[in-house]
Amino acid sequence: MTLSDLADFITTKLSDTDAASVAVCKSFINRRYEMIWDKYLWTETLGVVSKAVVASDTSLTLDGAPDITFYQSASVPTTFIDFPVATRFTPTGQDDGMEAIGYDWQTFFQLDPNVWNDVSGRRATPTGFINLPKDGSGYCRIKPVPTPDAAGTLYVLGKLKWVALDDNDSPCLRGVDNALLAYVEADMLERARQYGKAQNKYAEGKALEQVMTDIEKVQQASGSRVVPLEEGYDDPAGGPM
Repeated sequence: MTLSDLADFITTKLSDTDAASVAVCKSFINRRYEMIWDKYLWTETLGVVSKAVVASDTSLTLDGAPDITFYQSASVPTTFIDFPVATRFTPTGQDDGMEAIGYDWQTFFQLDPNVWNDVSGRRATPTGFINLPKDGSGYCRIKPVPTPDAAGTLYVLGKLKWVALDDNDSPCLRGVDNALLAYVEADMLERARQYGKAQNKYAEGKALEQVMTDIEKVQQASGSRVVPLEEGYDDPAGGPM
């Protein structure tokens, strides 16, 4: 369902279809969608961005659109990394990379207070990174540690920035439509000062959100394999393959 579809469903159900109510309903949908987006590392909220690295780079700005995204809907607007989840550095000319672990400044002080210094003798393949403050445009910045001694590519798996839905955009989180319908109906009921009915709908929205979480955990914990049939294997439907 698009933003307009969701708003039409809710306002029609509540017989509150004037233009002002529809506009408020759409704003509620976006706020609730952002709330659910931020709550969990949903698969659809992740993406991979690659960044070229040169020797002696002391900070990297993740200002590119993701090379890989995991959301299903083609109507989701272009977005960027909001914060890194995991990174991997691959030196130029090599196939294998090294995972870089995220740390905070305090941890590095405890391990080696000089490990991030840009001294040629201390440069090596980065094995960690520190999150730096975002730049003026809101892009993520990270500091590779130690400072790289060779060029390469940094691959960053990150949580994507939430983007507000326009009228023809659809939420990309699997199963989120029903949770949004319940939550926003509650918001609209509360707007109309029907607090008792609103509380029941809030509880329904919470339950539907939990269903989303449970499905996500089950899918992440399970895997599938395709096993080719050997020649001569009997097909139950009708003879040897």
